[in-house]
Amino acid sequence: MREKISKYLVVSDHTFADESGVNVQLAYATRTAKLLFLTPRIVNALQRGDLSAIPNAILGTLRQAQAVVPEGEDELRVVLDRSRAASRAEDTVSFILLPASYCNMGCSYCGQKHTRGGLSAEHRDGIRARILAAIERPTTEQVNVEWFGSEPLMGLAALRDLSADFIRAADTAGIRYHSRIVTNGALLNERTLERLIVECRITHFDITLDGPPEIHDVRRPLKGGGGSFWRIVGTVGEAARRYRHVTFSFRTNVDSGNREHVVRFLGLMAEQGFDQPNVVFDMARVRPWSNDVSEVEISMRDFAVREQEWLRVMNNEGLGFNVLPTRTGKVVCPAVDAHSELISPTGNIFSCTDHPLVPESEATEALAHISDRTLLPLRPKGRYDDWQDDVQAGKSWCRGCVFLPTCGGSCPKAWHEGNPPCPSYKFNIQTRLDLVAERCNLSVLDLGLTPSEA
Repeated sequence: MREKISKYLVVSDHTFADESGVNVQLAYATRTAKLLFLTPRIVNALQRGDLSAIPNAILGTLRQAQAVVPEGEDELRVVLDRSRAASRAEDTVSFILLPASYCNMGCSYCGQKHTRGGLSAEHRDGIRARILAAIERPTTEQVNVEWFGSEPLMGLAALRDLSADFIRAADTAGIRYHSRIVTNGALLNERTLERLIVECRITHFDITLDGPPEIHDVRRPLKGGGGSFWRIVGTVGEAARRYRHVTFSFRTNVDSGNREHVVRFLGLMAEQGFDQPNVVFDMARVRPWSNDVSEVEISMRDFAVREQEWLRVMNNEGLGFNVLPTRTGKVVCPAVDAHSELISPTGNIFSCTDHPLVPESEATEALAHISDRTLLPLRPKGRYDDWQDDVQAGKSWCRGCVFLPTCGGSCPKAWHEGNPPCPSYKFNIQTRLDLVAERCNLSVLDLGLTPSEA
């Protein structure tokens, strides 16, 4: 069988040497999100397309990583068909639930409209019945429940009540139950954390901190007054040390207002002891959320250039972060997954996380309502369910991008709105490969050498 080099392969510009003097280059096979350490001669053969110069044992490794594939294979179709199959798989069902319509913060870049009031008993029962029915399907092997907002801890009572029934049903059915929460963290305390982790089995907390205290507390003010930075840091720091099996992810939303303060923030977090294996940091560019953020939004290229320094700081401080995707983006988001849905406090069912509690979207983008007695087990089809077809048709430049298998297109909604959401690693991949090498105790060789000379 004739073979070819996959078009989904990225090679490091630099050549590295280990302590024994062995020279290697890094190759990132995006079809499998696998990193390969190859000698410069092998890399040279790959770049020439000369597979005959590669020993069979190494060819086997390259085939396994799908860096080498059958010559006649339509790689784009294979990648998209894999995504299509994952988006329609019936073994996993996922729900994103908003147990409250109010938030205790007034963030300047938020596009939602928050109102006071909890879920009605009828609404809560509708959610319960829908998810229990999904758990009981014969095809279900795993249920994912994510608590989202507004601020989900404003609806803690509903969260605990519903979680108890979901967990009981999953245990009875013998299926896996995974739960996470996206929270601003201001309402967390020792007792609440114990309830969420022990009772509700939440194993992943996504918490937003937008910089050092004087920056965070201005960008994300509490509606009741006062700051939240030190309260969040103190509570989560203790929890991260106590609950080692739980992941705490700190997200920093970056725009022109705080980009100059990220380095100081990271240094402060390192000083506070967050260099722990169950703590992860993530920098995210502020983008439109059905609102206008053009006055503060920075371009992805500018963000990616600045991020190189942030990555190096995190690496030097021992803070956890994802250097490169370690899994392929088979299902890029709930909006393209037939077995994923969001249920708003209004009762509307959506497929996209940008739609709940956004007035215009609540009025025009709902796929169904939780009270509809004729509602089928699967949510109705959303506007992004055919995203793979859009990519194949060339409606975004994802079609020709080497990172399509890991990125998946990032955000179909952003593409539809004319705001390309390409991930930052597309623009700073070489810095990330250098960091991988550094973590492996590899040193950069003389940059004047070519791979063949090395």
